[in-house]
Amino acid sequence: MHTVSINEPESSYLELFRIALSAEDHEARIAALRQVKQVVSAERLRVLSQSDCWTDEPDNQALLTWAARTAAEREDAICEFLRVSRVYEDRNERRLTIAEHAGKLVYLSIKEEKREGVQTPSGILYQLTQAAKEHGIQGGRDKDTVRRSWGAYRGIVHLGMAIDLCDEQASPPEEVLFLAEQIRRVLSTSCPKGASEPYVPQAEQISFVYKSGIWGPRFRDRGLPYRVED
Repeated sequence: MHTVSINEPESSYLELFRIALSAEDHEARIAALRQVKQVVSAERLRVLSQSDCWTDEPDNQALLTWAARTAAEREDAICEFLRVSRVYEDRNERRLTIAEHAGKLVYLSIKEEKREGVQTPSGILYQLTQAAKEHGIQGGRDKDTVRRSWGAYRGIVHLGMAIDLCDEQASPPEEVLFLAEQIRRVLSTSCPKGASEPYVPQAEQISFVYKSGIWGPRFRDRGLPYRVED
Protein backbone atom coordinates (compact mmCIF):
# COMPACT_ATOMS: atom_id res chain seq x y z
CA MET A 1 0.00 0.00 0.00
CA HIS A 2 1.28 3.43 -0.92
CA THR A 3 0.94 6.25 1.62
CA VAL A 4 0.65 9.92 0.66
CA SER A 5 1.19 12.67 3.21
CA ILE A 6 -0.94 15.80 2.94
CA ASN A 7 0.16 19.03 4.63
CA GLU A 8 -1.81 22.17 5.44
CA PRO A 9 -1.61 23.96 2.07
CA GLU A 10 -2.21 20.70 0.18
CA SER A 11 -5.36 19.98 2.19
CA SER A 12 -7.04 22.87 0.37
CA TYR A 13 -6.57 21.05 -2.95
CA LEU A 14 -8.12 17.66 -2.18
CA GLU A 15 -10.29 17.75 -5.29
CA LEU A 16 -7.12 17.90 -7.39
CA PHE A 17 -5.80 14.85 -5.55
CA ARG A 18 -9.07 13.10 -6.37
CA ILE A 19 -8.61 13.95 -10.05
CA ALA A 20 -5.09 12.51 -9.87
CA LEU A 21 -6.58 9.25 -8.62
CA SER A 22 -8.60 8.96 -11.83
CA ALA A 23 -5.44 8.05 -13.77
CA GLU A 24 -5.51 4.67 -15.48
CA ASP A 25 -3.32 2.56 -13.18
CA HIS A 26 -1.50 2.58 -9.86
CA GLU A 27 1.82 3.91 -11.17
CA ALA A 28 0.10 6.68 -13.14
CA ARG A 29 -1.85 7.68 -10.03
CA ILE A 30 1.29 7.93 -7.92
CA ALA A 31 2.88 10.11 -10.60
CA ALA A 32 -0.23 12.31 -10.83
CA LEU A 33 -0.36 12.74 -7.05
CA ARG A 34 3.21 14.00 -7.11
CA GLN A 35 2.26 16.38 -9.90
CA VAL A 36 -0.53 17.82 -7.74
CA LYS A 37 1.98 18.51 -4.99
CA GLN A 38 4.05 20.46 -7.50
CA VAL A 39 0.93 22.37 -8.57
CA VAL A 40 0.31 23.33 -4.94
CA SER A 41 3.91 24.47 -4.49
CA ALA A 42 3.67 26.58 -7.64
CA GLU A 43 0.51 28.23 -6.35
CA ARG A 44 2.10 28.92 -2.98
CA LEU A 45 5.08 30.51 -4.67
CA ARG A 46 2.77 32.59 -6.87
CA VAL A 47 1.01 33.97 -3.80
CA LEU A 48 4.32 34.53 -2.04
CA SER A 49 5.67 36.48 -5.03
CA GLN A 50 2.89 39.03 -4.55
CA SER A 51 4.41 40.04 -1.23
CA ASP A 52 6.70 43.06 -1.51
CA CYS A 53 10.41 42.53 -1.02
CA TRP A 54 10.08 38.94 0.18
CA THR A 55 13.23 38.05 -1.75
CA ASP A 56 15.23 40.55 0.30
CA GLU A 57 14.51 38.89 3.62
CA PRO A 58 17.50 36.83 4.80
CA ASP A 59 15.28 34.02 6.09
CA ASN A 60 13.87 33.54 2.58
CA GLN A 61 17.14 33.14 0.68
CA ALA A 62 17.15 29.36 0.96
CA LEU A 63 13.57 29.26 -0.30
CA LEU A 64 14.47 31.54 -3.20
CA THR A 65 17.34 29.26 -4.19
CA TRP A 66 15.13 26.19 -3.97
CA ALA A 67 12.39 27.84 -6.05
CA ALA A 68 14.81 28.73 -8.83
CA ARG A 69 16.45 25.31 -8.86
CA THR A 70 13.15 23.42 -9.08
CA ALA A 71 11.23 25.73 -11.45
CA ALA A 72 11.55 23.46 -14.49
CA GLU A 73 10.38 20.45 -12.49
CA ARG A 74 7.25 22.32 -11.44
CA GLU A 75 6.51 23.44 -14.99
CA ASP A 76 6.78 19.88 -16.29
CA ALA A 77 4.53 18.59 -13.51
CA ILE A 78 1.88 21.23 -14.22
CA CYS A 79 1.83 20.30 -17.91
CA GLU A 80 1.52 16.61 -17.11
CA PHE A 81 -1.29 17.20 -14.65
CA LEU A 82 -3.18 19.25 -17.22
CA ARG A 83 -3.13 16.15 -19.42
CA VAL A 84 -4.46 14.01 -16.55
CA SER A 85 -7.21 16.59 -15.96
CA ARG A 86 -8.26 16.54 -19.61
CA VAL A 87 -8.55 12.75 -19.61
CA TYR A 88 -10.53 13.00 -16.37
CA GLU A 89 -12.99 15.40 -17.95
CA ASP A 90 -13.24 13.44 -21.19
CA ARG A 91 -13.52 9.91 -19.84
CA ASN A 92 -12.44 9.07 -16.32
CA GLU A 93 -14.70 11.31 -14.25
CA ARG A 94 -17.72 9.14 -14.96
CA ARG A 95 -15.84 5.91 -14.22
CA LEU A 96 -14.44 7.24 -10.96
CA THR A 97 -17.83 8.56 -9.87
CA ILE A 98 -19.45 5.18 -10.56
CA ALA A 99 -16.79 3.43 -8.47
CA GLU A 100 -17.30 5.91 -5.62
CA HIS A 101 -21.05 5.24 -5.66
CA ALA A 102 -20.32 1.53 -5.48
CA GLY A 103 -17.95 2.20 -2.58
CA LYS A 104 -20.68 4.05 -0.71
CA LEU A 105 -23.03 1.09 -1.12
CA VAL A 106 -20.33 -1.29 0.12
CA TYR A 107 -19.55 0.97 3.09
CA LEU A 108 -23.24 1.25 3.98
CA SER A 109 -23.67 -2.52 3.68
CA ILE A 110 -20.78 -3.03 6.10
CA LYS A 111 -22.08 -0.44 8.57
CA GLU A 112 -25.54 -2.05 8.50
CA GLU A 113 -23.87 -5.44 9.07
CA LYS A 114 -25.32 -6.85 5.86
CA ARG A 115 -21.92 -7.34 4.18
CA GLU A 116 -23.49 -8.10 0.82
CA GLY A 117 -21.49 -9.48 -2.06
CA VAL A 118 -20.31 -7.17 -4.80
CA GLN A 119 -20.98 -9.22 -7.93
CA THR A 120 -23.67 -11.57 -6.61
CA PRO A 121 -27.06 -11.59 -8.42
CA SER A 122 -28.58 -9.08 -5.99
CA GLY A 123 -25.32 -7.60 -4.73
CA ILE A 124 -23.78 -4.15 -4.68
CA LEU A 125 -23.14 -3.73 -8.40
CA TYR A 126 -26.63 -4.97 -9.26
CA GLN A 127 -28.13 -2.46 -6.81
CA LEU A 128 -26.08 0.32 -8.40
CA THR A 129 -27.21 -0.49 -11.94
CA GLN A 130 -30.84 -0.64 -10.81
CA ALA A 131 -30.57 2.73 -9.09
CA ALA A 132 -28.91 4.18 -12.19
CA LYS A 133 -31.77 2.95 -14.37
CA GLU A 134 -34.34 4.47 -12.02
CA HIS A 135 -32.57 7.84 -11.87
CA GLY A 136 -31.21 7.95 -15.42
CA ILE A 137 -27.56 8.00 -14.40
CA GLN A 138 -25.41 7.78 -17.51
CA GLY A 139 -22.94 4.91 -17.51
CA GLY A 140 -24.24 3.40 -14.29
CA ARG A 141 -26.93 1.45 -16.10
CA ASP A 142 -24.47 -0.84 -17.86
CA LYS A 143 -23.35 -3.68 -15.59
CA ASP A 144 -20.07 -4.19 -17.46
CA THR A 145 -19.15 -0.50 -17.12
CA VAL A 146 -19.98 -0.62 -13.42
CA ARG A 147 -17.97 -3.80 -12.90
CA ARG A 148 -14.93 -2.44 -14.75
CA SER A 149 -15.12 0.89 -12.93
CA TRP A 150 -15.22 -0.76 -9.52
CA GLY A 151 -12.38 -3.10 -10.45
CA ALA A 152 -10.22 -0.23 -11.68
CA TYR A 153 -10.81 2.23 -8.85
CA ARG A 154 -11.83 0.29 -5.76
CA GLY A 155 -8.46 0.90 -4.12
CA ILE A 156 -8.81 4.68 -4.15
CA VAL A 157 -12.54 5.43 -3.83
CA HIS A 158 -12.23 6.36 -0.15
CA LEU A 159 -10.95 9.89 -0.79
CA GLY A 160 -13.82 10.89 -3.09
CA MET A 161 -16.30 9.19 -0.77
CA ALA A 162 -14.97 11.18 2.18
CA ILE A 163 -15.13 14.45 0.23
CA ASP A 164 -18.78 13.78 -0.68
CA LEU A 165 -19.80 12.64 2.80
CA CYS A 166 -18.17 15.65 4.46
CA ASP A 167 -19.93 17.95 1.98
CA GLU A 168 -23.28 16.32 2.73
CA GLN A 169 -22.76 16.61 6.48
CA ALA A 170 -21.27 20.12 6.30
CA SER A 171 -18.18 18.81 8.10
CA PRO A 172 -15.05 20.98 8.26
CA PRO A 173 -12.48 20.30 5.51
CA GLU A 174 -9.94 18.96 7.98
CA GLU A 175 -12.25 16.01 8.66
CA VAL A 176 -11.93 14.68 5.10
CA LEU A 177 -8.57 12.95 5.49
CA PHE A 178 -9.55 11.34 8.78
CA LEU A 179 -12.80 10.03 7.32
CA ALA A 180 -11.03 8.83 4.17
CA GLU A 181 -8.60 6.80 6.26
CA GLN A 182 -11.46 5.37 8.31
CA ILE A 183 -13.30 4.30 5.15
CA ARG A 184 -10.11 2.84 3.67
CA ARG A 185 -9.56 0.66 6.71
CA VAL A 186 -13.16 -0.53 6.79
CA LEU A 187 -13.09 -1.52 3.11
CA SER A 188 -9.79 -3.38 3.45
CA THR A 189 -10.63 -5.24 6.66
CA SER A 190 -14.25 -6.26 5.97
CA CYS A 191 -15.32 -9.23 3.89
CA PRO A 192 -18.64 -10.11 2.28
CA LYS A 193 -20.54 -12.77 4.22
CA GLY A 194 -19.15 -16.20 3.48
CA ALA A 195 -15.99 -14.80 1.89
CA SER A 196 -12.43 -14.69 3.19
CA GLU A 197 -11.13 -11.87 0.99
CA PRO A 198 -11.86 -8.22 1.87
CA TYR A 199 -13.91 -5.94 -0.34
CA VAL A 200 -10.72 -4.09 -1.27
CA PRO A 201 -7.24 -5.64 -1.03
CA GLN A 202 -4.97 -3.38 0.97
CA ALA A 203 -2.24 -3.76 -1.65
CA GLU A 204 -4.42 -1.85 -4.14
CA GLN A 205 -5.08 1.06 -1.80
CA ILE A 206 -3.50 4.48 -1.46
CA SER A 207 -3.61 5.88 2.05
CA PHE A 208 -3.81 9.62 2.73
CA VAL A 209 -2.44 10.86 6.04
CA TYR A 210 -2.20 14.34 7.46
CA LYS A 211 1.34 15.55 8.07
CA SER A 212 2.10 19.06 9.19
CA GLY A 213 4.22 20.99 6.71
CA ILE A 214 4.55 24.11 8.83
CA TRP A 215 8.27 24.69 8.95
CA GLY A 216 10.85 26.74 7.11
CA PRO A 217 10.24 30.35 6.06
CA ARG A 218 7.04 31.79 7.43
CA PHE A 219 4.48 33.49 5.24
CA ARG A 220 1.13 34.59 6.62
CA ASP A 221 1.50 32.00 9.38
CA ARG A 222 2.05 29.28 6.80
CA GLY A 223 5.22 27.44 5.90
CA LEU A 224 6.33 26.25 2.50
CA PRO A 225 8.67 23.24 2.66
CA TYR A 226 11.77 23.15 0.49
CA ARG A 227 10.76 19.87 -1.08
CA VAL A 228 7.77 17.98 -2.39
CA GLU A 229 7.11 14.81 -0.41
CA ASP A 230 5.06 11.69 -1.10
